[in-house]
Amino acid sequence: MLNTGALTTAFNKTSDWLTTRVNNIDLFDEHHLIDAKTNPFYAVGSIFYLVWFIVMLTGLVLMMWYIPTKANAFDSILNIQHHIPFGNILRGMHKYGADAMIIAATIRMFRMFLAADYKPGKEFNIAIALVTLLLAMYSGLTGYLLIWNQRAFWATKVFATFPTYMDQFPVMGDFYLPLVKSIHMGWNTAEFLLGAGGAITQETITRFFSLHIAFSLIPLIFVEIYFYRTGFKRVPLNWLKRSVITGMLLAVAVFMPAALGHRSNPDVTPLPILSDWYFLGLYQMYKYLEPVVATEITMVIPLTVVILPFLDVWITGPEKAITKRPLIFMVSLMGFLNWIIFSVLIVINVANIHSDPPWWRNALWLMVDVGVVLQLIVYLTTKDVRQKMAMAKGALTMGIVMAIQGLVGFVYFYMARTEMFLSPLTQAWTYWFFRLSIGDDVATKSETLVRTLTTLRSNPPYWFWQDILARNVDIPDKQVIQQIAVVTDHQTSWDWLFRAIPTFQPDLHWVVQKMNEAHVPISKLDDVLTRPGAYGLTDVQPLQYKGLIDFMISNRWTGDYATFMDRIYGAATAKPYPVECPPVDLAWMIAGPVCAIACFWVYWKFKKLTLDAPAAATAAAATAKTAS
Repeated sequence: MLNTGALTTAFNKTSDWLTTRVNNIDLFDEHHLIDAKTNPFYAVGSIFYLVWFIVMLTGLVLMMWYIPTKANAFDSILNIQHHIPFGNILRGMHKYGADAMIIAATIRMFRMFLAADYKPGKEFNIAIALVTLLLAMYSGLTGYLLIWNQRAFWATKVFATFPTYMDQFPVMGDFYLPLVKSIHMGWNTAEFLLGAGGAITQETITRFFSLHIAFSLIPLIFVEIYFYRTGFKRVPLNWLKRSVITGMLLAVAVFMPAALGHRSNPDVTPLPILSDWYFLGLYQMYKYLEPVVATEITMVIPLTVVILPFLDVWITGPEKAITKRPLIFMVSLMGFLNWIIFSVLIVINVANIHSDPPWWRNALWLMVDVGVVLQLIVYLTTKDVRQKMAMAKGALTMGIVMAIQGLVGFVYFYMARTEMFLSPLTQAWTYWFFRLSIGDDVATKSETLVRTLTTLRSNPPYWFWQDILARNVDIPDKQVIQQIAVVTDHQTSWDWLFRAIPTFQPDLHWVVQKMNEAHVPISKLDDVLTRPGAYGLTDVQPLQYKGLIDFMISNRWTGDYATFMDRIYGAATAKPYPVECPPVDLAWMIAGPVCAIACFWVYWKFKKLTLDAPAAATAAAATAKTAS
């Protein structure tokens, strides 16, 4: 029977947890007014808000002369820079003010991690600070293109094409038949940002101009509502401090006029292609990785930042002293060093894709491992037994994180050996699991057929075998396609599961049959699929997988398995496999499991601890006093 009391208690606890964190939201350090009087790092939030207004004010003035068209954008900037009174100063304050916003947001983010400003009950503030930083960066990115110079044009061209690689993501991408209906998010994102089929045209500059304004004005509306409802002071800085900050921006604009560069030329590619300074490190990372992987990491980084404060609370509890939180210190240092070093490397145009990534991965993981070891030392050197008992949860949390690192190392080892990405590799292993229920003879036959078609490079490719047969396409390897159709009729004990998976594709055999009945020629098939109602097909039936084998072949998992086996066992291929895993990578791949074992040992050791009688009585008295 459903325990309503337990559900009510759980709901109330969850509600209280969320309410506490929502009430503790801190947009611009308005909860740290006292701290800001003695520590300037607690004034960066107010500085951000002040500079934001300066940027918006100068931007509104510049809009009076700026012309957002391909033909006139660069010339309008020239006009502002050289012919409008104080135009160069206004543009300089606008540009350097945007840079100051990013610097202030970055400093604030690192301060929050190092000072544990997300404790207690303020974990959401990291997400707020991250959104602040990202809005400033993407506002700068959209504004960067508006100059329409050579550097901005090509940097935007590189950056804005990366969303298209989201269509190769597993499960929801277009590369494999999706397990959920594909929304073509990669292409649609690029089309939304750029327009004109993903090329940089007049549509692009129009959209970037509108986004550039929206990234400031729309958040400003919500910020003003927040201050109106809470009653906090917007910029708690005296006039002297405000004047100093404004004067600094003015001085930089006067003595270091904002660069203009050369007019954009789509026919000449500059080398290297450089973005504005805050995205340089990201561009260097793109040089080292495949575009799909780089896009995935770019999306994972913000998620990791949001999760970190919750991990720190589980690992160190209410502790705020950075000397007792070495793991967070090492993670913060690792992020800072990666950003700086990558930015320097792209400026001096140094990028060896063969030797650099292994060292980068090694440094990244090992700095985290060092932080875990130092955190364990803090645990073990703690004298208080009650604190050690509370630290057991932290040791378990770190053990799980290190086990994940070990799992990543295991997967990466085979990725390096076979040069297969994560999606095909995991799909090959999944096929291996289900292969046991297929039977060795049938499985071997299907893999042989797939290998044959892969070697022949069939066009259309073999995974469209149902489409090929329905259209009656005449291709040289059609006989092999027909053999695949026969293999997919083989039944397994898992067919019920795979028949339930939707394909989001029309059943072409059913459509062709209806067309034959209506005497519609097969050449009209694509038009029928586009406008089925015009041909009386108002209830086009969706294609259904025949079962396990059909799913595995149609989604290329059989091919992934065949490729993996050929490469891991060194079958005859154009390139000798398996490839040697970079030796330097072995350090972090081994360190993960070793640290996991150490963490689980500390967890086991601390869970066995018990309080002696006097300490237990003291703890009970303290608990009773707190409850009363």
